[in-house]
Amino acid sequence: MMRRSSVSILLTACMLGWPHALKSAETEKNFTPRSLAAAIAEGNVAFERKDYGAARNAYSRVLALEPENLMGLVNLGMVEFYSGRPDKAEDLLKRAVRQRLESAPAWLTLGMIYMDRNEPDAALAALSQAMLQDPRNARTHNFLGVVMGRRGWIEGAQHELRRAVELDPSYADAHYNLAVFYLEEKPPATELARRHYQRSIELGVEKNPQMEKLFSIPPPKP
Repeated sequence: MMRRSSVSILLTACMLGWPHALKSAETEKNFTPRSLAAAIAEGNVAFERKDYGAARNAYSRVLALEPENLMGLVNLGMVEFYSGRPDKAEDLLKRAVRQRLESAPAWLTLGMIYMDRNEPDAALAALSQAMLQDPRNARTHNFLGVVMGRRGWIEGAQHELRRAVELDPSYADAHYNLAVFYLEEKPPATELARRHYQRSIELGVEKNPQMEKLFSIPPPKP
């Protein structure tokens, strides 16, 4: 029943600073810092419009120039993940975090890969690193909450999902997931679940027939 939005957060130059990102480009004969920046920008535009083929080509040009360029590794890893190539994505993202442990977008996407593979321990470790590096990222709190909930840690799941909607009140998937885990309480926190489920619907989530049926039942009289 867990929901997640489809596009992750790209690593951009402002997260790194151009001097670091372009350092080794200055010695290349065929490329310049300006052309590297243009390739990254081209890839970012293509990624945002979900043209993953064009994004792959652009980020591949970045890595042809500078094989360990952090933005190239992370963003191409995201492209491969959303293109259904998790093994390639994992390799690129692991290279990125070996180079720079503080790369929160790389850890976040690795966590999503491990969630899809049903590897909760690896997902928990990766998402915990992502949160450590970027504690105000609502998406990270959402996915971390879902992993905790899958492990049966309902209180922890609720805590992370509440943090997600505090950071981003319009985060529809986090509201939906919070509703799911309020229903996992014993007894279920039905009214809290109803509130967050209804908010998720207002924000564009499709109605869930089972939850609609559950919430249509009047609460018991005190």
